[in-house]
Amino acid sequence: MRILSESPIPLSPREILERIPEPRPDASTVYRSLSLMISLGLVRSVALHERSRRYEAVTEGTHRHRVVCRGCGRIESFQPKKCDLSRIENDIRGALGFDVSDHSLEFFGACAECGRKKGRGR
Repeated sequence: MRILSESPIPLSPREILERIPEPRPDASTVYRSLSLMISLGLVRSVALHERSRRYEAVTEGTHRHRVVCRGCGRIESFQPKKCDLSRIENDIRGALGFDVSDHSLEFFGACAECGRKKGRGR
């Protein structure tokens, strides 16, 4: 739990395992622990642009979105000053009868470093 709480970005099970000090548990223990923490509401599963799942700690009052660099694959999280999607949530509720409890938002583009590299290639 500490590893996820201290990470500014969601982590894959492999990344979690790599951050656990020796002696490390096996991968199945990490997956079982993640499943338990999800069922307890301590961790949430995040589906990013890639096909693998990542995980992050659920913290009260923290609302993050992610930016994904298409050049190098870097993922960064940021906490918006304001995230008002209430109109979209109301549209979803009205059209589908679906009660939104949370959302995940990603922005794609070029990080500062890849942007500089691209600018030099012109």
